[in-house]
Parts: sequence; structure tokens; C-alpha cells
Amino acid sequence: MNARSTIRLVVSVDTEEEGLWNVGFPVRNNTTTNLRGLARFQALCERHGMPPTYLVTAPVLDDEQAVAEMSKWQQESRCEVGAHCHPWCNPPIVAEQVSSRESYLSNLPRELQYEKLAWLTDAIADRMGVRPTSFRAGRYGFSFVTARCLIQLGYTVDSSHLPLFAYPEDGGPDFRMHARLPHRLVDSSKPGSLIEIPVTTGFTRPGYELRRRIYQQTRQPIPRKLRLAGIADRLGIARRVKLSPEGTQTDDLKQLISAGVRDGLQTLVLMLHSSSLVAGCSPYCASEADFERFLSRLDSCLGFARTEFQAEGVTLTQAAVEIDQMLD
Repeated sequence: MNARSTIRLVVSVDTEEEGLWNVGFPVRNNTTTNLRGLARFQALCERHGMPPTYLVTAPVLDDEQAVAEMSKWQQESRCEVGAHCHPWCNPPIVAEQVSSRESYLSNLPRELQYEKLAWLTDAIADRMGVRPTSFRAGRYGFSFVTARCLIQLGYTVDSSHLPLFAYPEDGGPDFRMHARLPHRLVDSSKPGSLIEIPVTTGFTRPGYELRRRIYQQTRQPIPRKLRLAGIADRLGIARRVKLSPEGTQTDDLKQLISAGVRDGLQTLVLMLHSSSLVAGCSPYCASEADFERFLSRLDSCLGFARTEFQAEGVTLTQAAVEIDQMLD
């Protein structure tokens, strides 16, 4: 199978502290109990030939066991370690309380964005022994200003875009009209570019553009009153899905993969949070039973992509290198 026909699957993990789900944005004293689940997750990925990309936040770098594990796996080419910025707990700390709007990196002044990203980049390089080249913004808080900072710091790939989704209520980004195919972000002010590989989103049936229009129309005021969005979802006409085992059923994940490949997607990005890797650390895995079901969905999803489409497991940076060559 040649490079252009191969289906790539990136397994990406927002590798982070606990606390985001229900206590706001704690600036200090964050815990990382969930990282004890990394080893079991790593073994599952390796069983499917899928090297994960761990995108780590600042508090993770204080966890000696997790740093040692990820450093070893990266040295052995069994994973990649990239960056994931939670600006509220990422130095430099400029406020002891952070509002919801300020929790999005993209809403901060350019200088502060750069300082936080520079600190995280240097800290990862120091603790892991390798300078990171892949990035995802916490809460998907990404803008072209963020991209310029990343280019300046030597990053080659970002995966912060979440097509079809928007977070306007508290000043978050709007990705409803963003492309879901990988593309190049170019800094016109100076030489440099960044490959954007969005998290895979879509629908459970092929025909992405048509279904995106239906999805948008059913969320207009009159169709919303008629509850057409729920009808379209239940009938599978426009069932919006994110490629994540968190809160998504196995059949929907498989259908999203199939529809995406049929629509021409060659690079799929699955994402999850490290807090789902230990029971009780995220709402997606509140109990041991939830956790085992979560692992089963992940296992089935990876197995399906590998057996049905011969998907090749790659890290974010590996995918970006191949895509960059294809875009030339």
C-alpha cells in the first residue's frame, strides 16, 4: 500500500491533571493520580500497533513515575510526547483565579501565550529529553496567534481544531465551519508553517458536506423548536460524532471511521483524556464498570480500524511529516 492510499490513525491523549471536570480551573496543587493508568493504556495501544501521542500539561511534568514511563517509551519509539497547555496552571502564573474565558489560551495576549508555550516547551525538553513538536490547546483554545507562537517555537503540527463544534458561551473557539482535512497554517509575517491535523469528527454515514448542512439547518430557531435536530440524530441522518471512546458508543465510532474513509479522510485522529484511564477521575469513567466499558470501546475501535481498513498507527509528528510532503 503506497503512502497516499494508507489510512493513518493517530491515537492522541490529552495527558493532564485531575480537577477540570467539576472544580473550575485550579491554579495550584493539582493532582495526577490518573497517570497510573498510562501503562495499561500503552499496552493496549501496542497490541494494535498504535503508538500514542501523549500531549502533556505542566503538572504532569512533576509526576516522576509518569515522566519516567513516557520518556522510556519515547526513547524506544513506542510513543511521542507533545505539549498540551492548560493556561490556568501553566507558568508563568499571572492570577490566582482564572475565569472561564481566560481558560482558553487563544483569549490571552500574544506575549502571555508565547511565554506560557515557551515555558512548557522548555520544561518538556528538560524533563523528557526531547523537544516537543506536536501540540493541542487545552479546551481547544487555539487561534492563528497561537499558531504563530508555535511556529516560532519550532512546532511542526497542531491538533486543536474540532470541526463541527463551537464553544461561544464562555468565549471559546468556533470550529463549525473549519476544514476537517489536514492543511497547512502559514505565518505570512515570517518564514514558517504548521500542519493542522484536526481531531476527527463527522457523521455516522458518508456524505459529510451534505450532512453538515443538514446538521446546521436543524439547529436554526424554527427547526430547533420542532426538535428536528433530535430526529435527524436518532434516524442517523445527521448524527454528529467525535472520534473518542469517551461518551460515544462503539457502533457510532465504527460508523464514523467508515464514513470518514469513504469520504476521503486518510488521516484519522482519535482523542481521549488521561483522566479516563483510571476509574473515578473523569465523568466518562466514573466507576470501574464504566472504565472497563471504556477500554472495550477503545479496543474495538482500534481493532476495527486496523482490520477493516489496514490503518497504520502513527504519532502526530509522523503523520505531519507525511502530510507535509503530500501538500508540496
